[in-house]
Amino acid sequence: MNKVILSATLIAAAVSASVLAADLLPLKQGIYVPANRPCKGASNAEIVNYWGGKSSFGSSQATCTISKIARNGNVFTISDKCSDIRGGGEIVGGPTVVTIDSPTEFTRGGEKYRHCGTKVQF
Repeated sequence: MNKVILSATLIAAAVSASVLAADLLPLKQGIYVPANRPCKGASNAEIVNYWGGKSSFGSSQATCTISKIARNGNVFTISDKCSDIRGGGEIVGGPTVVTIDSPTEFTRGGEKYRHCGTKVQF
């Protein structure tokens, strides 16, 4: 009897963890560059990353976590908390509006981005 209860508890915990780990945006995880740029040789200033879960869009200088998200079709309004990778200080900004064009493409701030895999290509 105790084994059955323990098994049920472990299964429930595993299901809860997988639900919590779900990506908040319908995008493939990895590195993105402006659509008009090649993946290989893109500068740090051009590269945007998305690692799923509660991660927001990051860069070579910042890491961000989604604190609030609203969806209207394929348009997402994201409020996030960002911190400077080097100094750890908070980076303040307003909500970001992102249009998810496909699992590998999005538009943000008038710039279209495309997926380039999970590693920066030099």
